[in-house]
Amino acid sequence: MRIGSSMQPISFLDFHPAPGLLVEWTVTLETASAALLAPIDPVPLSYNQELHLRSSLAAHQAGLPGNPWIGTSFEIDGPADLQALGDAFTLWLRRHETTRSGFRAGDHGIERFTLPPETVSLAQKAPSPFTSEEALHDYLDERFAAGTDPFAWPPIVLGVISRSTRSTVFVALDHVAGDGYSLALAVWELQTSYSAFLVGQRPELPPTGSFLELCAVERRRGAAVVADNPAVGRWREFIRGCGGTTPTFPLDLGLDGQPWAQAVYNSRLLTLEEASAFEAVCTASEAGLFAGILAAMAISVHSITGKKDFRTVIPVHTRHEPQWRHAMGWFITCHPVEFSLTDTDNFSQVTKRAQQSIRSAIGLAGIPVLRIIELLGDDFRVTRRDIFSMVSFTDYRKLPGGDRHADWNPTTIGRVTEADDTHVWVSRQYDGVHLSIRHPDTPRAAEILDEYSQRIREVIALASLGTTHTPVKTPAAALG
Repeated sequence: MRIGSSMQPISFLDFHPAPGLLVEWTVTLETASAALLAPIDPVPLSYNQELHLRSSLAAHQAGLPGNPWIGTSFEIDGPADLQALGDAFTLWLRRHETTRSGFRAGDHGIERFTLPPETVSLAQKAPSPFTSEEALHDYLDERFAAGTDPFAWPPIVLGVISRSTRSTVFVALDHVAGDGYSLALAVWELQTSYSAFLVGQRPELPPTGSFLELCAVERRRGAAVVADNPAVGRWREFIRGCGGTTPTFPLDLGLDGQPWAQAVYNSRLLTLEEASAFEAVCTASEAGLFAGILAAMAISVHSITGKKDFRTVIPVHTRHEPQWRHAMGWFITCHPVEFSLTDTDNFSQVTKRAQQSIRSAIGLAGIPVLRIIELLGDDFRVTRRDIFSMVSFTDYRKLPGGDRHADWNPTTIGRVTEADDTHVWVSRQYDGVHLSIRHPDTPRAAEILDEYSQRIREVIALASLGTTHTPVKTPAAALG
């Protein structure tokens, strides 16, 4: 099953693995009993976890779906060695404290519990042969939704579709147990462990810290932030510039004030050669590739709408300590980015402004954004289901296992939900730069996003062909 670029985000609607022998693993009865009897763990929930779990609990009480799971799949050669794969899954769960951590709705709010590594064991379920791609897709749809309830530990589904020549391993989990970076780490760790167990060896994996350590650190930092903190003022100014809320996608997708079923738009922005050439242009402007892409987005939006101010939110990882580099967990916060095209007349100037805004955002990384939102009070209004539109950047070449993605064919899978705004992912990979946009699937969305991505390419091409002082002009004017 070829999906496309490595870790490319797709909607579950587009996840259609070939049929085969389906095998899953679940925790043993002894492990499940230990989870039921586990004492309360005093480690506080992270800000992300608390918001997510409260939302999930409210949705459950209202009879609504409340666990927007995330997942990944990757491939292994030949029919799966079930013993080796089961051992790899078990080691993975035991190594990460967050995968051994569960949650209950208690008398005093949401409570955490954490199992010791040695109490976690898995049992292989009876294999189920599938001969229909549609039947397999439907089964996994139900299984991923049911098996990732954050209040039913573990909120993780583990399995493989075994075939004679190439098999597909899958992992689905509630967001409370990990982020997109964690999925890429899981692919690398499971592949590494499986390969070792396959030849009777013990996997050689680096030591890993615990996300729970960060939860405690984050809460201490958050408690120290007060209303007159400069970071709160920075966010307040940003929110005011957006009309009292967070930024929306800058192009009109025809929402008509309602959420739509979501879809994911995927496009390759740059080939490997084009990415290298464009990166050189950005470097000459003392900026990174991401800043250059944000600049190209801003110029493209201006060419379509006339808007000169570009605002978005960027996710920023919080894996600042070495022990968290290989840890599973929700190590993400978000920060504001904004810059203007006013009084600029070349691409270099715009890119420098974008880079300056990114640097300012990263400077806020030690302060939890949800704590800031608490302190903003009435200055911030939630106006839609998707709290904000974002642009994320990941260089997968720098992640463990990134150089093996062409062989492993990993992908990132998201549950099909409703959306009323966009999430944009830009990924640097060994074959170039890719653009993925999770968006409301309105009748005009695909056409608008095609135009948007094409404009971005044209802006980048103009900048790459000229000098750093390539004039800022609309692609239509430049080409006509």
